[in-house]
Amino acid sequence: MILNRKQQKNVIEKPARIKKVNKVSCLIVSSTIDYSTDLICRELERRGICYLRINRDLFSQYEISFNLSERLMKFRINGRQFVFDQNQPTSIYYRAPVFNRYSRALSLEDQLKRSQWSSFMRNLIVFDQSRWVNHPVSTYRAENKIYQLMRAEKAGLKIPHSYLGNCVPQEIEAKKRYIVKALDTPVFYDGEQEMFTYSIGLTGTELSDAALSAAPVIIQEMIAPKKDLRVTVVGNKLFPAVIQYNGEDIDGDWRKKSKEGLSYSPVELPTELQDKLRCLMGDLDLIFGGIDLAFCDGEYYFIEVNPTGEWGWLVHTAGFEIQKAIVDALEGL
Repeated sequence: MILNRKQQKNVIEKPARIKKVNKVSCLIVSSTIDYSTDLICRELERRGICYLRINRDLFSQYEISFNLSERLMKFRINGRQFVFDQNQPTSIYYRAPVFNRYSRALSLEDQLKRSQWSSFMRNLIVFDQSRWVNHPVSTYRAENKIYQLMRAEKAGLKIPHSYLGNCVPQEIEAKKRYIVKALDTPVFYDGEQEMFTYSIGLTGTELSDAALSAAPVIIQEMIAPKKDLRVTVVGNKLFPAVIQYNGEDIDGDWRKKSKEGLSYSPVELPTELQDKLRCLMGDLDLIFGGIDLAFCDGEYYFIEVNPTGEWGWLVHTAGFEIQKAIVDALEGL
């Protein structure tokens, strides 16, 4: 029995009469609005794999129990019964954040729900015999940007000169251009308006005049002119694409451009670079990662890797069958 996002909504609205227990071989932890997960569900359905998608924004509508001695997790959703059995070959697709990026003011009840369901998701690591994409512990470690930069350098990848702190380093030169970015990707709310932070470019002089004492930032020498690349890695498979805006390379953060003008074109990477990227992913213990690179003056620079990065849009824009590679990984192929 399969439960995708659309079906799950219908189950909540119309209780099913089926009373049998459905044994789940693949557990998906996501949210109802995650398009990338939709693609995974379709691929699982195509292969006839029994899976259960549990969405973080619907947790309170589920009945969940875990038997520690038997290593069984049971789910009841409006009369439908599901069992995830650690004693059988299982896999987990984990599309949930490990850092708290939610800044909206919450009621006491919502704070309680949020903290305890977050703990529930962290405790899923008891299913240590399952195949994970990705394991939460590995994701937590890899999301630290300074850590991943150091591991990338160890893997032989070039990185920009980088600084971390809440002050301007003495090495900063007045006429040089730098990129300033957050240590994490916070989400802010001003009333009902949701806001994100993006990287910004500043000269050394502008940096010296900036107020940085309130919070630490990452400062990197700007790589320009550059060609942006997104390399989606799944196991040993690489899906590299060049990103352009209206057919031209982009100055600054490409995520700030309007989606209509952005294009993503498949590209071949040097074999040596591919090997270094695989080495980095192995070192970080990641099966999946969205890696950002910058190509400048004949050199590839590692910018960052996102272990929970979005990839669904690349299926349609670049023609990458990333969903098939992820399901292969979940099946152990």
